[in-house]
Amino acid sequence: MIVHVALPIPVTKTFSYFSPDEWGPYIRKYSRVAVPFHNKTLTGFVAGIEEGTGKGLKEVAEVLDPFPLLTSPLEGLVEWASRYYITPLGIVLKYALPPNPHIERYLCVKANARSLGALDGMPLRKALRATGKVDLLQYLREGSATLFDTLTGADFLPADTIGGSDAGGEKALYAGAISSRLERYLQLISTHLEKGNSVIMLLPDYFSAGAYFSRTLSAAFRDRVFWYGSSIPLKKRMEAYFKARQGHGCLVLGNKSAVFLPVNRLSCLIVERDEEDDYRNEEGFRFNPPTVAMQRAETEKAALFIGSASPSIESYHRAREKRLVFIDSAWLGERHYDENVHEAKAASYGLLLDELAATAGKVLERGESIAVFTPRKDYGSFIQCAECKNPFLCPRCESVLSYHKETGRLACSACAGDFAFEERCRHCGGNIIRFGQIGAEYIEEHLKEAFPQYPVARLSGNAGKKRAKPPVLPGRQPYVLIGTQPLSKLYGIHVHALALFGWEDMRRMAGYRSDEKMFHALINLLDALTPSEVFFFMDSKRKVSPADFLNMETFYIDELNKRKASDFPPFTRVFLAEVVKKTKEAGLPVVQRIKEALAQQGLIDHMAGPLLKKKKAYRWKMILKGNDEILYQTLLEIYDMPGVRIEVDPPNI
Repeated sequence: MIVHVALPIPVTKTFSYFSPDEWGPYIRKYSRVAVPFHNKTLTGFVAGIEEGTGKGLKEVAEVLDPFPLLTSPLEGLVEWASRYYITPLGIVLKYALPPNPHIERYLCVKANARSLGALDGMPLRKALRATGKVDLLQYLREGSATLFDTLTGADFLPADTIGGSDAGGEKALYAGAISSRLERYLQLISTHLEKGNSVIMLLPDYFSAGAYFSRTLSAAFRDRVFWYGSSIPLKKRMEAYFKARQGHGCLVLGNKSAVFLPVNRLSCLIVERDEEDDYRNEEGFRFNPPTVAMQRAETEKAALFIGSASPSIESYHRAREKRLVFIDSAWLGERHYDENVHEAKAASYGLLLDELAATAGKVLERGESIAVFTPRKDYGSFIQCAECKNPFLCPRCESVLSYHKETGRLACSACAGDFAFEERCRHCGGNIIRFGQIGAEYIEEHLKEAFPQYPVARLSGNAGKKRAKPPVLPGRQPYVLIGTQPLSKLYGIHVHALALFGWEDMRRMAGYRSDEKMFHALINLLDALTPSEVFFFMDSKRKVSPADFLNMETFYIDELNKRKASDFPPFTRVFLAEVVKKTKEAGLPVVQRIKEALAQQGLIDHMAGPLLKKKKAYRWKMILKGNDEILYQTLLEIYDMPGVRIEVDPPNI
């Protein structure tokens, strides 16, 4: 028997091996096998099987799974994801399935034949050593032994025994306030659980919005709620895995890997705030879980409910085409927000800060609290010597450096460089330093000096993580809360006033999605913090009208018209090809090969770029736009070129 194996490496082809007779009966599609590869042993996934002697092929070393772990619909889903995101099947499967040791750790043997009594209750790992894998696989195949997990006590059965449901596949998009969304979620989940079916609910994170929903839903559904994801301890994660796989009437919460979880009697998928970039997986397999959830709902004929205060443009467009849109924006109109716009030139941030402090002071004197949103979290994103006018640049890649006063370090967002801050210009030795494009750290310092009698807290993310430190807020005493995007996930915290400082700068930070990002930031802040007053502090040269973002129907229609005219998503797909090499001489031939591959297929007009930047290494970026059916084979060819990385539907270009 010849086995074609997909390995979890960045190569699109599969590799062929010969299976010895002892493993043949236990090899099935997408089961894990250990195979030799370049003088080491790797875990791969069986992508295909054919008859043959396999002369000259290396042998499969071992079958790792007692039986397949994917249901038939999930097999189709990972195949779709591999194609849609131009990612090798082995990498997708490695992400979609829990590591084999994690599963084995909680499995035990149940002896169904008297002759195997010595194995009854024995941990799987110990039983494998006692009997040998081939013998134990045979016992499982013939039914003289089965497995159960120690976390739920339920039988661990082959994936093909996991059933679907007959609940129907209603699809809906709901745009409304958090209170109305939560009410609908509770009703929908209750309906499905009462029928003995299960629900997957995707949340943008585990620590803020995720924690809020987890508390609320756990109070309503108690021990039927499980969280599945890397943010929680392994034992809890695997309990969710076994419960969802073998039980029924479960609510599984998660934000990334949960979308591939095998769930018995899955009847509904819910996606909360589908527009959040926090969903995007950045390691190995770069995908967007809400998009995969939509495909899974289609594949398994399950219901799909997308809820948000400001759904993504793509979701709105898709639902509008299928006439599934329901927008309840009355909550936005009823509040009658005044623009309250304060403006000054960018060079006069001090004047804007003084106006911000004056506004905050009036709110605090009334005994009320205020939140301040700014798109930058650092002290200053542009540092300049006041004497020679030279900016502080990264010594590695010459990009502009930002200053984090909390750590006393300079950071480069381009190459992730980290350097000590020296209060002297390296060009002229001057010690008068000017900070431009100020962020949350700078605003915090300014307001703490202005209001020493009031608590001032800052909500910021930890370096290198998407976790935000929860602010410590006083009880009844008025306070100032400063932060970036995490502010929009603080459900349950009410402030009377909201101030947006530098909100218009987002228009320069997110490419073709800049207006959409501004829209999401504003609407989600209003949704989460429920302020009664909103103030805007803007650079007069880049001033925008908040009214253009507060009419949801108009905003979506105008944005879609602009995207269509510019040939951007959701009307076409975008692929970012990036070549990374240590030297320019090494990278140029690869860039030329990409151009030649596109030219041979008549697709060169689909490419924009390349744009060359030097970070830690030389990087060439090329954007490909077009139908994925047309570009697919060429993208596979490009993917396999050394030093090339492809990102599908990049959030910021």
